Amino acid sequence: MTLKSAQSAESAESAESAGSTESPAPVEFGIFDSFDLGRTTPAELLATRLRFAAEAERLGIGHYHVTEHHGTPLSVCPSPNLFLAALSQRTTRMRLGALVNVLPQHDPFRLAEEIGTLDQLTGGRIDFGVGSGVSPYELATFGVDPAQAKPIYAEALEAVTAALRTGRFHHEGRLLRSYDAELSVLPVQRPYPPLWYASGSAGTAEWAGRHAINFVTRWNGGAVVETVRTYRDAWERHRHEDGRLNGHVAVPRVGVAGSVVIAPSEEQARDIFGHANDLFCARVTHLWHRHGDHRVDTVFATDAALANGTAYVGTVETVRDLLVHQVESSGVNYFEMSVFFGDMTFDEALFSLRAFARQVAPAMSAARRRARE
Repeated sequence: MTLKSAQSAESAESAESAGSTESPAPVEFGIFDSFDLGRTTPAELLATRLRFAAEAERLGIGHYHVTEHHGTPLSVCPSPNLFLAALSQRTTRMRLGALVNVLPQHDPFRLAEEIGTLDQLTGGRIDFGVGSGVSPYELATFGVDPAQAKPIYAEALEAVTAALRTGRFHHEGRLLRSYDAELSVLPVQRPYPPLWYASGSAGTAEWAGRHAINFVTRWNGGAVVETVRTYRDAWERHRHEDGRLNGHVAVPRVGVAGSVVIAPSEEQARDIFGHANDLFCARVTHLWHRHGDHRVDTVFATDAALANGTAYVGTVETVRDLLVHQVESSGVNYFEMSVFFGDMTFDEALFSLRAFARQVAPAMSAARRRARE
């Protein structure tokens, strides 16, 4: 059974799932892309990503999420909404979004109008990822004091969601400037596109669960089990309250993310992942190293990723068994994979994608279905 047919077969469960945090399909799937510079040109990289995303939609992948980074080879598309606008014209069903829009680096009025425009371009397929940013050096480029990033983010999120909901950006600034203007365009999805957040913090999971915000984290040696429990406990306690940021989403996604490399043999997969991830790590640490900062050196390191379960590398059977175990252990209903990164070729990434969609994803959904039963 293909991923597309498996998800179609589960659509009848949507009514049953309305009173739980389960998605209509037992597990949904997305792709995460940072546009890190490999061994090619930015033009070639972006062109191949558009082809890749279109193939992912054909195979039944439900979401394509991109990231936002500035002043670093970690991204050759520092304004992710530009890519999403292009991708909106290459796809018809897949949901698209930035995971995340770094709110302190945006003019909030302009971002609200961009989100509205993107949702119109896609016919209501935008996922609205939000965050405060993780790199102090990128924040500083925009004149943002890293110590103020989280309070600025909180104020911007309040202002942008209120504007999208009402159609008018009326905000008395505290850390932001004040605004009073009508939005030129509103999103198709009302009151606004579903919110997404990515973090490994149990405290953040509680906040996201309270507000029913779609939440993505990492396995991190099994720590995700407690994080997911924290999220679901908070969701259950607060799900009937008014005023939740994502209260219009009845079925939030709670998921894990990681790198996926599938090849005909274990050795081939390890080799592809090793050289691709080493280059990716060099892109991640580039800006930090320019400032003499080595705090993030081990966050995505190849050996650590393999050891703590945030990289799924091997034959299709190996990757399938790893992910089935994680679904059964944690109860997640969403999985987001980085499958095209570093110096990986288009054909290498496509092999992983097709093997995942045809053999791994149906097994993960079946595992989730068994756990629910």
